[in-house]
Amino acid sequence: MKQKIKIFNGTEIVYQGRISDIPIKEDCIIQKSIELFDDEDPCIIHQSYIIKEYVDVILGLCKKSNSTELVLKDHMETLSFLNLEHSENCVLFLEG
Repeated sequence: MKQKIKIFNGTEIVYQGRISDIPIKEDCIIQKSIELFDDEDPCIIHQSYIIKEYVDVILGLCKKSNSTELVLKDHMETLSFLNLEHSENCVLFLEG
């Protein structure tokens, strides 16, 4: 996935880069790995699959709202896997 995103907290950029490199909480990766693969220590292949699943959640929210902008506080429960400080104040922008 080469799609790029920016996440802002106010005017500060807290993440900029490929959507597949978005910061995800380690415990959420492990929890999803147990759920999908019954594996508490996911290999890189399982980790990559799980990250893709989480990216699909973000892209699905953008598609559903027909927008390239997501106000994270509007989707806190769904996006709880993101590893961002003060995510309730953040806005995500899909680029290109």
